[in-house]
Amino acid sequence: MTDTAVPTTARSCGDCTLCCKLMGVPELKKPSARWCASCDQGKGCTVYEERPPSCRNFQCFWLMDEAFPDAFRPDRIHALAAFNDTPDSCVLHMDPAHPKAMRSPEVQALTDALLKAYPRVFVMSGKESALLTR
Repeated sequence: MTDTAVPTTARSCGDCTLCCKLMGVPELKKPSARWCASCDQGKGCTVYEERPPSCRNFQCFWLMDEAFPDAFRPDRIHALAAFNDTPDSCVLHMDPAHPKAMRSPEVQALTDALLKAYPRVFVMSGKESALLTR
């Protein structure tokens, strides 16, 4: 989230830090699917006030939309949905440490909901990727 963005929900990350693992951070040369050195797992970013633009601009769909059930919190389903660079698609980042998560009822329901909102959903899991379409 950017410094000037107004959160659309009262939700907070709580002890979810999955974005710190799944998201790549070019400014830190941090690859996706690896824990950030600045992440205190389950607690948050140890350099939050000085975090790079990629982290500041990141917006987790679960945090943004209260319509996402609590059961869909990223650390609970081992996946997080986020904006893509193109407006007609989004990205579902899957934790490669949990390969069966894609078949869970929660992730299946999330994927179905994303495909209703976006014609294309890119699924990323480490170095693997797939494109889902309506």
